[in-house]
Amino acid sequence: MRTCVLISTVCLLAASALAGWIPLNSGTTTDLEDVCFPVDAVTGYAVGGGGLILKTTDGGATWDSLPGSHPGWQMAVHFPVDAVTGFAVASGGRIIKTTDGGATWEKESAGVALDLRSVCFPVDAETGYVCGGEPGEGVILKTTDGGGAWVKQSANTRQPIEAVCFPVDAQTGYAAGWDGVLLKTTNGGAAWAPLSPGVANTFSGICFPDDALTGYVSASAGLVLETTDGGTTWVPKSTGSGDYLASVHFPTSDTGYVAGASASIFRTTNRGDIWVLQAADTEGFLTSVRFPVDAQTGYAVGRGGTILKTTDGGAAVDEPANGERGTRNGLSTAVRGVLFLAEAASPKPQAASLMDATGRKVMDLLPGANDVRALAPGVYFVRGEGRGTGDAGRIRKVVLTR
Repeated sequence: MRTCVLISTVCLLAASALAGWIPLNSGTTTDLEDVCFPVDAVTGYAVGGGGLILKTTDGGATWDSLPGSHPGWQMAVHFPVDAVTGFAVASGGRIIKTTDGGATWEKESAGVALDLRSVCFPVDAETGYVCGGEPGEGVILKTTDGGGAWVKQSANTRQPIEAVCFPVDAQTGYAAGWDGVLLKTTNGGAAWAPLSPGVANTFSGICFPDDALTGYVSASAGLVLETTDGGTTWVPKSTGSGDYLASVHFPTSDTGYVAGASASIFRTTNRGDIWVLQAADTEGFLTSVRFPVDAQTGYAVGRGGTILKTTDGGAAVDEPANGERGTRNGLSTAVRGVLFLAEAASPKPQAASLMDATGRKVMDLLPGANDVRALAPGVYFVRGEGRGTGDAGRIRKVVLTR
């Protein structure tokens, strides 16, 4: 019986350790720029440097490098309606298209030599938009024949455009770029009007989860902007971080994710009012985060061939309850040097445990301040915090940073 109990305990710790964001084996160390799972969380694509295009058909367990020569740095990939027909855009004005699930790719003529950074086909595989540019010139292109011909639109911006999004149809769309550039069209791109975000940050990601009214833009300096009136006004919402945020995605109206420098991933469950840090690595950089079908299963990609996956919304901790960004009841999710534990209800202090990602106990913890400077940076789990309270036995994930 004792053996069974021990085995059950080890299994419980292992399951806890596997919660959150788990690294996958991409089979490459090449930087990845974008990830797309078109119809489910099983079949997906990732693109990156050196013309690299990866594909998985088993939810990320294995990734295959697709054949073919694809010059340039692949920046974005999009499959509009299924996992068969898709587009990828790259540096030097390169656009390629597949109609057989990535087995072969055909080059398309963009008519420009500028770097292309984002691609969006709102409702089908016929009408789509790509954007990009270089310092001094931004560009937006449109096709209405599945990429056979691309027409340059009048964006009237001298800054590169990093992202383009048409939330519900091919008429109303938004574009975001460097130095506070935000644009909107309501006539399929015939005219793009500048919006006034109120800040001059570099914008890199854009997402309108449900309609063309409420949307979010990820930016430099740890900033996320929200609009609820179709871009007329924008409200800045800080993640509490100074990191560059490269990507934003809201799988539901309330729940969203941003990812970027320091391999940081933040989650909100209240439309950006509060952001909670889920993952961090000072040496890393994440370029894209996507949740294909719900707010539970998601993927993030980044530098050095990094691919992360979560099946529990990325969070092994509760959302903040006291209005502090990145905290729960004042307890930090990201920890540097000192780990604080809540005071126990019992007058006699009782040690909690800090476990590493394998479930091994690395030190005992007491209520109040605990010095964790000697531990290596990474993901750890606090067990037994708040004994004598309703939180007894709860496991909390923390990320130790330098």
